[in-house]
Amino acid sequence: MFKRKFYVPEGDRTLKALAALDARVYVYCPNRRTKQRFIEDAENEYFCYRDGVSLKEREPEDIMALNQDSTVNFVGYVGHLAFRTTTKKVGEKTLLRVDYRKYVAGHRRFIYMP
Repeated sequence: MFKRKFYVPEGDRTLKALAALDARVYVYCPNRRTKQRFIEDAENEYFCYRDGVSLKEREPEDIMALNQDSTVNFVGYVGHLAFRTTTKKVGEKTLLRVDYRKYVAGHRRFIYMP
């Protein structure tokens, strides 16, 4: 289902590549190490929170949303519910759940399936 529409080339495993996809991208960071890696990668790619604050200034959640304008935001309670259920859309966009640990490790199947 996601293979062609949400393809990220092996050599372009960046957050910008994910944010550029035509989807609502939720990034799952299951542990402290993965959260730290996410923050470092986001900072290196010049992402910030929607209000302009550096990602290093706030504690990340286990699920964060990427936006095409190189911003990140928290997803809140409803976003967490959508992530953990079989919801396929958020608004008009397809919900793409990315397991960041698998994504950065180069796994071909990095989509998180609830």
